Amino acid sequence: MFPLAAEATLSELLTGYFQNNLSLQNLSAEVEQQMLSHESTKISQGLSFKISSGTIRFITGDSTTIKFSPSASFSIPQGNNLSFTLSSTFDSSAETKFTNTSLSLSADLFSGNREKREIALLKSQRTLLTAQRNLQNGFVTAEKEFYTYIKSLFQIAVSIIKAEKDLYDDEIKFEEVRAKGYSTGSSKYRSAQMQVLSDRRTVENKQHELEREMKIFYSRCGKEYEGSNAMEYLPDEIISVQAVDVHSFNKNDYTEIESALWTKHINDRTRKADKAFSLTASVGYTFGNKNAFNNSKVDSLDAGLGFALKNSALSVNTGLSLPMNTESLNPSYSLGFSLDPSAFFENSISEKKLRLDEEQEMISIRSAENKYETAVITQETSLEDILWSKKSNLEFFTLYSQLEADNKLYFDRGVITESEYRSSHVNKENYRIQCLINDIQLIIYNDETQLLFRRDGELLQEEKKETE
Repeated sequence: MFPLAAEATLSELLTGYFQNNLSLQNLSAEVEQQMLSHESTKISQGLSFKISSGTIRFITGDSTTIKFSPSASFSIPQGNNLSFTLSSTFDSSAETKFTNTSLSLSADLFSGNREKREIALLKSQRTLLTAQRNLQNGFVTAEKEFYTYIKSLFQIAVSIIKAEKDLYDDEIKFEEVRAKGYSTGSSKYRSAQMQVLSDRRTVENKQHELEREMKIFYSRCGKEYEGSNAMEYLPDEIISVQAVDVHSFNKNDYTEIESALWTKHINDRTRKADKAFSLTASVGYTFGNKNAFNNSKVDSLDAGLGFALKNSALSVNTGLSLPMNTESLNPSYSLGFSLDPSAFFENSISEKKLRLDEEQEMISIRSAENKYETAVITQETSLEDILWSKKSNLEFFTLYSQLEADNKLYFDRGVITESEYRSSHVNKENYRIQCLINDIQLIIYNDETQLLFRRDGELLQEEKKETE
């Protein structure tokens, strides 16, 4: 039995491995970075209030004249792009300091801006969720690496035990050669001697290998290895875990299926938000609007309507300004339009590309479903192999444990040779370690199975714990 060093339990080593894992540190920093980015996106896509002085001009002479055009705006993107704007013109030299003061209200009657805002927020949330999932999987991957390393240490230990058994057997053969009186120069003597020397070198090399790997392992766990016999630092038991059932996970939570479904969903929403046309309306009131024909100043009620086809292939803007504080109501009208024939052709090509994108997205979903079926079979087979191997190794360990105990009695009585006793001991230790390796393989299997699926429920539980 290889006692675990009291100063470093397996749990402490695993905790240290997590703490010293640079990949986990980087993933943790990425989560914080994406949290800040998501907050920034919510601000940019939320309510907006802006105040501007415009360009302030100072004109010096007999007296200093100040002119500037201040404005203030307040927008609600989630309210069909509803926007309030207040603007004016200030002239300190004029009789009326503020002119062209206007208050306007505009909103989308029909457009995809609201959906586009929601899509921007969803993408930001998805980016944050992806970072959180990567960190979550990072811990699982680190645990898998940790136990894989221990597994490799056990495998080296098995090779040392077998090499020591070979060395002992060859030493007995060498002693028999010497007892038979072969000279030191004979080929029989030299051959047996060289085999012993070779065996000793093999044992020493493997022992050095285990010492080196143990030092590296402890270093990765943030601890200093101060032992002289690495075999004593190997754990004599591995935590027992229940096998994760691959069928306990929802099919749509399979990583590639979930990713393909998300891509299809967000792209469908993006295509839906890209309207064939948009229609906007505005209404406002201007105080002291300067008449361009007679320099008179009157208040006016203003209204506007804008229409635009996709990609601005065609856009039309109309406006109406109705004088208010005057006897004669002579409204003024405005009209403007633009036409881009090439945009019509681009729209036609874009529609074809969108249809192809949809087809490719469906293919990606079917491909992910095929991979899911393969992954399920692979995990089922892997679990069956591990459980069968553990059962078999446990049976042999039980048999060889009893055989070793019997042979110890026989050896003490002189019935059998020490070589026979050592052989049963080596076999027992081999199967004992193989059982520990099976326990490790089950932990690794669980980690690999979890990595195949999204486990957002665990993230919600972690968030709940943090808030409590």
